[in-house]
Amino acid sequence: MTLLTREELATIQSSIDEKLDRADALGLSAHVDDDLWKWKEHIETAPSGIGASRTLDPALNDVRPGNSFWVNLRDSKDRIVACQANRFVESEDFVQEYICTHRFFGNRSPTLHYFPVQLCDSVPVIRGNISFAAGTWVHPEYRGMALSGLVSKVGRMLALRHFLFDYVVGFIEATGNRRQYGANALGMKNRRHLLTGRYPGRNRDQEMDIYWMHRGEFMSQIYQELAGEEPNPVPLKMRTA
Repeated sequence: MTLLTREELATIQSSIDEKLDRADALGLSAHVDDDLWKWKEHIETAPSGIGASRTLDPALNDVRPGNSFWVNLRDSKDRIVACQANRFVESEDFVQEYICTHRFFGNRSPTLHYFPVQLCDSVPVIRGNISFAAGTWVHPEYRGMALSGLVSKVGRMLALRHFLFDYVVGFIEATGNRRQYGANALGMKNRRHLLTGRYPGRNRDQEMDIYWMHRGEFMSQIYQELAGEEPNPVPLKMRTA
């Protein structure tokens, strides 16, 4: 586990402060909570939400204080208007160990039958300390204000400082619009097509991409944004991990 330097810790805090100031200018306050039952309760009743994914559902999965948390933005009436969740795992091969065995989608009892995930070719090997970012939602009245990027980046920075991740990873549906969202709204740097057919996280057929950033890439992004060099939209890099 590689520790953060004093400079990196100070830079992360500066970036968090900048994001909190941006939220405050919109009349919003930021909050963090390590109880994903509260995230589940919110996301299952949220306007225009799609419900809780199995990857973060505490009724199905080992997400608890100590390995997960969620960030939310609230308006002056204490109404949640945006949120995002993070979960931490350690793995030698995140895709093969957690995705292919379904371990990421629920605490499964032993089974006599194996139902393989239909992985696409050239899925990267991502190993080490992994922060999985998901559960991003914005209230319909607040969409178009870049809150998904704001809350996601705050979540990533907290995950880096708290979990000392090597990689941050996310899954996003594999459509043209969603790929632009992953690259530009959320700022995730790398993408590969992950699987086709049934996606265990939603228990339905759904094409999914995997997005990831190494901590070094994320720190570079933080430095760039603090310097006022907001990156222009660019195609995702199709690099290996």
